[in-house]
Amino acid sequence: MTEFLYLTTVRLIIISFLIAIFPVHAEILKDYRLTNRVILTFSNSEENPDRQLLIQQIKQYPCEYMKRDLVHIDLIKGTDQYNRLSQKFLLPESTSFKLLLLGKDGEIKLSTNRVELNDVFSLIDTMPMRKREMQSEKC
Repeated sequence: MTEFLYLTTVRLIIISFLIAIFPVHAEILKDYRLTNRVILTFSNSEENPDRQLLIQQIKQYPCEYMKRDLVHIDLIKGTDQYNRLSQKFLLPESTSFKLLLLGKDGEIKLSTNRVELNDVFSLIDTMPMRKREMQSEKC
């Protein structure tokens, strides 16, 4: 009987733990809604040249990046987050690189295989919310 109680307790602890952490992974984008624009990149490897170029461009333009309240979520094929979000956004299995820009409303504003951060900046600058933000720049 004691062994049964022990196993039941262990199972309940594990289930409680899984319930507690699952929403964090499932709702990663929810944390940024209404506060940030999100650049999601889906890459087939860390060495993907498009991924590397985007990371380089973000480092090259930190003030421009920050002014637009951007967050980069870098997803590498084979990870749980990549699998979940690639299904959510219906990416084909053969995708080697994909960039999605999500607005502060959580909607897709751009979907492209090209990497040009200045194009992302230009698109954001046409958005009504960004035009209001430009009146009180951060840097």
